[in-house]
Amino acid sequence: MNKTRPAVSRQTARTGLEQTRGGVECDGNHSPDEVERILRERAAALATPLPEVRNPTALLDLLVVTIAGERYGIETAYALEVMPVRDLTPVPCTPPCVLGVVNHRGRILPILDVRRVFDLPGEGAAEGGQVVAVQAMGMTFGIFVEVVAGTVRVAAQEVSPSPAALTGKQQSIIRGMTKEIIAVLDLEALARDPRITVNEEVG
Repeated sequence: MNKTRPAVSRQTARTGLEQTRGGVECDGNHSPDEVERILRERAAALATPLPEVRNPTALLDLLVVTIAGERYGIETAYALEVMPVRDLTPVPCTPPCVLGVVNHRGRILPILDVRRVFDLPGEGAAEGGQVVAVQAMGMTFGIFVEVVAGTVRVAAQEVSPSPAALTGKQQSIIRGMTKEIIAVLDLEALARDPRITVNEEVG
């Protein structure tokens, strides 16, 4: 176990320096100026505490969902709520990735279809599907999913870069892949994507 060395008190340092001074002066090989310089350097080294050792391992809590038959992870830090698809209202003149809007706690919530963003098979809000309400980049929107499987916790360092087999559209919005083959969605990249217009005032 790594321990942080406590700062040395002035009295302790003084005592150590006096003892060291005797050893340095007794060898007869140093001039008085050199002795003072050596002691100053040693005093500075003694008085400086070691830097705190931090744990480099960060953890990610992921909500695991199924989209077009594949598993994706949504960081729970962005997730607000999971709810069934109810009263979905299509909105004319919106991008194909917008399934429609729902009334969510008195606000209009756009529902995105990630399948359209990634050019994956399937369309429409299939029966039994659910919506994960998320908030990213100051915007609130829903993501249509087929199944919510639960949550998992993984080490951030275990999320490998997106595989080259993914298309450019997928790579731009996937943070990486876990060892369990869960593609971690980059919610901030999704919110910034120019193909998506998220407007909470749509009505």
